[in-house]
Amino acid sequence: MSLKVGDIITFERTFIGEDVELFIKVSGDEGSHHVNPDEQGRLVIQGLLTATLPTKVGGDNNVLARSMNFEFLRPVFT
Repeated sequence: MSLKVGDIITFERTFIGEDVELFIKVSGDEGSHHVNPDEQGRLVIQGLLTATLPTKVGGDNNVLARSMNFEFLRPVFT
């Protein structure tokens, strides 16, 4: 697949508690909201873990990223 300006690519996944735990080991981000579940039993996923989603698309298309900008509008939960 050859990417062109204006192409739209979608990719989604579900993050689980184990993903959050593994990212804690890699990043050291042990914020209490990543370790202690909320009243609904959910953990807040690290922002930079959610920011890994574009790397899947880039990897699938052999793209080397030079820069990425993110705006985190609200928490993402397991």
